Amino acid sequence: ADEYMIIDLESHTKDDVMLLQKKICKKIEEFIISEKYKVVFTISTGIIYAKMLLKYYDEYRKIAVFSLKQAKSMGGNGVYFFEKEDYELFLRKEKIKSALRNAVANGFEGFDVYYQPIMDCDSGHMIGAEALMRFSMYQDKKKEPVSPVEFIPLLEETGLILPAGRYVLDKAVSMCHEMRQYIPEFKINVNISYIQMVKSDIWKDILSSIKQYDLPPECLCAELTESGYTDMTPYFYKLRKKFEEKNLQFVLDDFGTGFSNLHCIVNMKPNYVKLDNDFTAKAMSNARDFELLKKIVEMVHSIDIRICIEGIEKEEWYQKLKEIHVDYLQGYLFGKPCEKNQFLNKFIFHCTDQENLTDL
Repeated sequence: ADEYMIIDLESHTKDDVMLLQKKICKKIEEFIISEKYKVVFTISTGIIYAKMLLKYYDEYRKIAVFSLKQAKSMGGNGVYFFEKEDYELFLRKEKIKSALRNAVANGFEGFDVYYQPIMDCDSGHMIGAEALMRFSMYQDKKKEPVSPVEFIPLLEETGLILPAGRYVLDKAVSMCHEMRQYIPEFKINVNISYIQMVKSDIWKDILSSIKQYDLPPECLCAELTESGYTDMTPYFYKLRKKFEEKNLQFVLDDFGTGFSNLHCIVNMKPNYVKLDNDFTAKAMSNARDFELLKKIVEMVHSIDIRICIEGIEKEEWYQKLKEIHVDYLQGYLFGKPCEKNQFLNKFIFHCTDQENLTDL
């Protein structure tokens, strides 16, 4: 693709620029017609303010390249006017990508795994935990936590989700092995990215990890986000078949945010589904939404699938869900995500100390 730069140092408006762009597109269209469509192409136009171009050429060149890439991402004949906020977001992403690459190359420095308890609704006892990936980058010797909303899509975009996912899997299974000394039936949930499903034999990684720690297959639950899998049936059903063959557990996460219906979950056959935080908050504050929640619980139970409600923040929410026979619960009421030692201190050692005092 040839690239050209048109520089106008006069004081013209956006309308003038758009008029020129339309003229160029028209001329190209006339050329394509005259050539009887033997060659067909479009143009992408990135537009920047060039007032200080001669003084700050290097910086302007960078933002010109950025603007052209933005225009190309819009499709044929796309036009993009440079916005500082977009560029700053782009630089932020590049910074995080660089930090992620360095972290993976240096023994996953900056990565961590946090754990949040999953409770049995009926008994109120902890039956497992969800492993959650966390990441912090270092700059000028300062540690900056990065939100999963920011770094996980970039891990997927770069393919780094594959080694980072194996790191989390190993840490989670190791933690599960340790927890089962205190809670023999303890299970660990690990989130699986669509990229992991497509570009790796994730089921082999799971089997390898649980074999290393001498754990039964059913101790690990792979959480797959509904919105990322229901439209990719060939990949999903291949993975689901392997899970069934190897007795691996599968959980449908964020149930209700994608294409949920009875037919869908019957075909997917998850061991249980997890209802999204936002749905829970609405149901707990609106009678009509709560009735819908009750119907969802009934529907899921009618096909012999269990359900976990996320986002439980208040005791009264817990009691209301107990009345409608929800299976599992997860949320800040029971514990926020925390690193392994904090988790052990809060849910194992502290509880053990209390039991010893009671016995005395």
